[in-house]
Amino acid sequence: MKNPFKKEDHTGLIVGIGVGAAAGIALGWLFLTNAGAQYRRQISTKLKEGVSDAAAELIDKKTIFPKKAAKVATDAVIKD
Repeated sequence: MKNPFKKEDHTGLIVGIGVGAAAGIALGWLFLTNAGAQYRRQISTKLKEGVSDAAAELIDKKTIFPKKAAKVATDAVIKD
């Protein structure tokens, strides 16, 4: 029989609700405000640059192509 006086641990639920609320507020700000739209464009640009750099580095390590040539190719594939 389960002890009715033993407290249950609900910290995971509370943390989950807090993280969900914060994510909802952040997404609402990003998609519903003009400042959020500008920030989304900045994030998109930085993400594309990071992916291009990572791909160029991988190509440089795994093939005979130098990083500069690989960077030109990855920039052409990942267009703005």
